Amino acid sequence: MRGDLFSDDEPGTPQITGTGLMGRGYPGVVQDASVVIKAPLGTTLESIPLPRPPAGDGELSSDEEETFEACKAGVDNLHKAFWIAGKALETMKTGNLHRNSGTPNFADYVWDNWEISESHAQRLMSEWRIGEALAGMGWRPRESQVRELTPVAKISGNAAAVAVYDTLARAGTRVTSRALKDVVQQLPAIPSDSAPADVTRAVREILEPPAPVPTNDTTAGSDSSDAPEQPTPGPSDVTQGQSNNEKPDPTDSEDVRRLMQTLTHVAEAAKAISRPAVTRAINEHPEAAVLVVSRIETALGKIERAIAVRKVPR
Repeated sequence: MRGDLFSDDEPGTPQITGTGLMGRGYPGVVQDASVVIKAPLGTTLESIPLPRPPAGDGELSSDEEETFEACKAGVDNLHKAFWIAGKALETMKTGNLHRNSGTPNFADYVWDNWEISESHAQRLMSEWRIGEALAGMGWRPRESQVRELTPVAKISGNAAAVAVYDTLARAGTRVTSRALKDVVQQLPAIPSDSAPADVTRAVREILEPPAPVPTNDTTAGSDSSDAPEQPTPGPSDVTQGQSNNEKPDPTDSEDVRRLMQTLTHVAEAAKAISRPAVTRAINEHPEAAVLVVSRIETALGKIERAIAVRKVPR
């Protein structure tokens, strides 16, 4: 019997019933302690009411609201239990807290109590920080998904692994272990001191490779230096067919005013930020800073796509 309860991210695999930590979750362990602490609603089987028909067709009653919240918390536990278990395992192992249990070997102790293999326990202990960081950013990763990020974490650190998942999730693609594995396999070598923004940029290039530059058929096969230089359009070209006194006022255009406002905001933002400031922010508050940087990059990417138009009037 395996304790690998959180590794599948595709429907259809039957659930394996475990015991203790991996079966009832961390609150179950707390309840078995000498000092009984009431587990949060929805985190134990007993705190979820039995299935029953709806009380009516209208608004939920107060009892139904409470039942609904308990059920949602119970389902959420399926996804977050793996990093809670991983942290618990590492805390026990690091502190040698099992030393009076009668089983001095930690791997044997874990197997005897929860039927978690040594390799699975090691995997959970190596993954929980990534899972916790992603949860703090609002994501709900599965253990099998985080497992695909461990090659990135080993080489480039946990922050880089978090950035890979976060970028893929924000791209609107359904995050699966298969999708993450595909991205990780295509990632270039990322130095361990790379900023998460660099990882985000690399992932985006995989998800949205740059469009090929179109070739000019008239100059194909010839050296670009031999191509005739195109004249720069002058004012007369821009306002062809209009006299000088017939030029429209650009500020009369709502779209031009919007561009000018965007330029003002971008220029002010450029003055307010610097690489040292971003580095300090990531070192001091990595989770929050990486999230903000990712959102800034998303906004900048949207601006870049919006202005990637023909800049010379037809």
